[in-house]
Amino acid sequence: MNTKKTKSLIDKLTKKYPTIIKSIWMTSSSEEGKEDTLIFLLDDTNQVDSITTNEIKLEAQKISKLLKLRGETDLIFYKLSDYWELIRHGSPVTFTEIRDGIPIYDPSGFFLPLKKLLLEGRVPGTKEAMKSLIQQSPLRLLRIERIHTISIMDALSSAVVDAAQAPLLSIGVSPPTPKNVPDQLRIHFVRKRKLSPEYVKYYEDVIKTWKKLEHGELKLVTPEKIDEMVEKATRFVEKMEALMEKIEK
Repeated sequence: MNTKKTKSLIDKLTKKYPTIIKSIWMTSSSEEGKEDTLIFLLDDTNQVDSITTNEIKLEAQKISKLLKLRGETDLIFYKLSDYWELIRHGSPVTFTEIRDGIPIYDPSGFFLPLKKLLLEGRVPGTKEAMKSLIQQSPLRLLRIERIHTISIMDALSSAVVDAAQAPLLSIGVSPPTPKNVPDQLRIHFVRKRKLSPEYVKYYEDVIKTWKKLEHGELKLVTPEKIDEMVEKATRFVEKMEALMEKIEK
């Protein structure tokens, strides 16, 4: 593309139709012998009718011929409302024009924000949007997995706390806080040889894992770790039920 001739064409047209020509951008052909393309966007929100559009086209072709640009540069004209329809319906050609386009004249700042949205994958139906969705998928899966893990650990911690408080209440001990449960179990049951220390350790492991996850110290708990916590919580609850039966007898 002859830059000097192209600039002269654009200057003449924008000077004559300053309120109608909203934006102009260029796409360069990568194939030898192919014409580069100048894309003109005409603002039809300002009562641009087909007569005015044809007038601009003829004027552009006339200037192009005088400058001997024909054969080097192809000229394409769109009305703004038509172009939005093409974008809305996901025209591949339109997205290619925006993706590959270089702004030449854009006083209203129309083209660059549109190109930015496209390249960031924020225009639905484009390959950039598809790529963005694919890139986000692992993060969404991790988020779902984390929510699922938090839900499980919350349920396990509640289960061991409730199970631990039941036998303590049955012997007249005021309900301790989750943090103080291990000490109370050791005082009232482990020291009296009614409970093995390993069960207190099960309780502590479940609560400690839950707290680390809750406070963000653990970003993710592996499935193996979850299985381990479920097993420990199950053994602890079953032991507390057996302890309650002994107390009741």
